[in-house]
Amino acid sequence: MMKPAIVYVTRTGHCRTLAEMASRIAGGRVWEIGDKERRNGFFGFIRSGRQSTFNMATPIEDPNADLHDIDTLILVTPIWAGKLAPPVRTWMRSHVEEVRGKRILLIASNSGGSTVRLQQSFEKEFLPIDGLLSVPIQLSEEQKLEKLEAFLGKS
Repeated sequence: MMKPAIVYVTRTGHCRTLAEMASRIAGGRVWEIGDKERRNGFFGFIRSGRQSTFNMATPIEDPNADLHDIDTLILVTPIWAGKLAPPVRTWMRSHVEEVRGKRILLIASNSGGSTVRLQQSFEKEFLPIDGLLSVPIQLSEEQKLEKLEAFLGKS
């Protein structure tokens, strides 16, 4: 049985829902990364896409997740411009040494596109991942739960 920490960022609430579902399935405490960047409106959307495209770090409120007694990190992140959301990137840059040697699972919230670019950019900048699940926002709650159960049950 895994001993996970679940860390997420959310703008719309979808990643919070996925993180809470993951916690019910796999156990583990849920930690939210606070995003200090204004992202609403057209310019917020453009700025966020630019930050993601160019692998920029952005100001966050670190939840100070306890990572010492875990064996698995579950990161729940939206995909922005095909890549990791900047607040998650900032958090990973601060904690990469703490999670080195632990299993890393990514749960990606998206609109159904490819996750290849996300995986490649994450592994190039940080560490290899042990699993990646795409959960499109348009799925029903039941479909999301089924996908998470299948993913976390086999992991």
